[in-house]
Amino acid sequence: MKKFLPGIVACIGIVLYIITLAPAQQNAPQKAQPQSKSIADGYGNMKWGSTYNDVKPKVLGRISFTDEKRIIVSKDGEVEYRYGFFYPEINEEANQQPKLFYVVIQFPYISLDDIKKKMEEKYGPPTGESIKNNQGAYIWDSESTSIIVWVDSYEKKPFCRKITYISKIMAKDINAYHTLVFSKKEQEILKQLTP
Repeated sequence: MKKFLPGIVACIGIVLYIITLAPAQQNAPQKAQPQSKSIADGYGNMKWGSTYNDVKPKVLGRISFTDEKRIIVSKDGEVEYRYGFFYPEINEEANQQPKLFYVVIQFPYISLDDIKKKMEEKYGPPTGESIKNNQGAYIWDSESTSIIVWVDSYEKKPFCRKITYISKIMAKDINAYHTLVFSKKEQEILKQLTP
């Protein structure tokens, strides 16, 4: 688990910042963000908030690692899937199960043009982007889901090797949970960890 934790924490921190903290830091009135209409409320045939026990038999590929409160990692050839769960350590309900919060798909580098074309065929044009020097991300947003296509530069050309699907509603719940659990000083440190 230790080898997965830094990547998971970084991914969640960045996504939480993008979804919840960054808009809150702006004082100007917010314009309505464009949204993709064909994005599901979950990933594949799994809805956000599905329990660990409901998700485990439906994962793609063959399971290679599990932590019943945090993650299921599976592989299908060269493609790796990470199903991430939220499980509050301060748990008011004794039998509450971890709930599906995000899915990360990682694969060998593919040309960004090929990935972007497939994403646009499925979800329409991206609703946001932060690309500079062939690095950054394209984002597809709906009311309940954000999809982030991460872009890396290789030999001055844009490539992709990771896509993150995340529940926007659960991201807000997790942010509220962090506010409850972490002290003001710890919250400041968490904000500094995000771009």
